[in-house]
Amino acid sequence: MDEAGSYIRMSDDLIISVSKLSKLGAAYRAYVFRAKKIDAEGFFVSALHRTYPWYVLALKNGLEECVKPRRPLLSEARSEAVKLSARQTIAAIRTLFLDDALAPNVPLVIAALKDIAPTPLAFERLTYYLIAELQVHLASALLADDGRRGAVGGKATPLRRSARDRSALPDPSQPAWATMNRAPAKKVQIPCRIDPAIKELIGKDAETQGMSQSRWLEEAIAEKLQRQGYAVELPKAGKPQEKNGKRTSRPRRTQRRSIPEPDKSPDASVNRADQPTTVRVSKALMSEIDKARGKQNRSRWMNEAVTAFVGENAALPEPPGTPEVLSEPIGLRFDKEFFTEISGRAEKSGETVSEWFRRVARWYLEENQRDSP
Repeated sequence: MDEAGSYIRMSDDLIISVSKLSKLGAAYRAYVFRAKKIDAEGFFVSALHRTYPWYVLALKNGLEECVKPRRPLLSEARSEAVKLSARQTIAAIRTLFLDDALAPNVPLVIAALKDIAPTPLAFERLTYYLIAELQVHLASALLADDGRRGAVGGKATPLRRSARDRSALPDPSQPAWATMNRAPAKKVQIPCRIDPAIKELIGKDAETQGMSQSRWLEEAIAEKLQRQGYAVELPKAGKPQEKNGKRTSRPRRTQRRSIPEPDKSPDASVNRADQPTTVRVSKALMSEIDKARGKQNRSRWMNEAVTAFVGENAALPEPPGTPEVLSEPIGLRFDKEFFTEISGRAEKSGETVSEWFRRVARWYLEENQRDSP
């Protein structure tokens, strides 16, 4: 077997690509392709019940029965090296089954492992850890299968978690929503920043397949790990809805309306249509306002006072002769354009906006007294 670039050339001139595969996995894959070319009897015939979990279980049971490998006494570092070789072989097995529709039977798998292992001892060690990795992959594949078809009797897996008894909580003295009693999250978030052009391509492909971008990324990550031999299986995503024979895309989130500062909250002052402000008055003036306003709240009364003053273009009354303690606040809201006009009027009068409000309140009180019988 000779290597040339990213391909492997077999003795019978069969060329196998080793792209995205390890050398060990590529050697296993090449042996299977060569066996397929010579004799097709060493493969399982495709059938509806022969799914990937079924094939993993068949290989695991067959290797345990035929090889019966002993546990190798290796150091941790050497064990990890053999485990890595087993995962590389698993990646090749998965690729052959799912991408190439090739399921070599147990005798052919054993022959391939003997061919790629340099010595009988290396073959026994590789087989031992391969069986262990197959067990992990089987559990993962079956879990994903339960998520697809329902765990019991073909019934769909319930979306909601069942209620827990207080005695089963880690800390029964605390409520179930407390941090220490919360059930572990099924999924976690990871920070991810990508090129805008790549994000646009992901969005288009995800929309074409009728899935969310989050699901698309999750499947891409899982596929990368699977090609490296890790036991990662995702439950099958739901089929996209169809209407009148046409695939309908998932409803998109409503886009935020155009606001001056899109990066800030819609409730931020710069993005609000109105202008909030506060004016402080003395207790004596507040007492007069409370008598005059009746059932109106203070803010509405002040708004009416300002609107009436601006509409009549009246003159401001004189300020009180004695200084006042301004301890009572009144919250006000005006349209931004109207508030700009108020600020201009206050500036022309030589007063601050707060003092202008106070003098307008006195003017309105005087007008109410004149109108009263």
